[in-house]
Amino acid sequence: MQDNNTVTEPARHKKRVIWIVYAVTIVAFLFYIIFSDHAYKKHQELNRKIANLEKKIVNTRHQVSNEYTYEQLMSDSVLLERYAREQLNMHKADEDVFILIYE
Repeated sequence: MQDNNTVTEPARHKKRVIWIVYAVTIVAFLFYIIFSDHAYKKHQELNRKIANLEKKIVNTRHQVSNEYTYEQLMSDSVLLERYAREQLNMHKADEDVFILIYE
């Protein structure tokens, strides 16, 4: 007559080994995600850059809204070019721009 414990011991051992391998794999994956250069740190750096760029967009829209509305600039290319030249000091590649400062 066989004992029930002897039949279930190999199955129990096999399940335990599978759970250990599973746990080690999860821990290794989490370690890689947290401490690798290409995962978590890079993601946080990109999120900071996105936040900074979104702030710059909002600030630029506020600057634009002081003189012209955003819709006016987007609909009129001549007005947009004039605004970019005067307020943002932009120029074409083949131009030289001189800014005179009165003291």
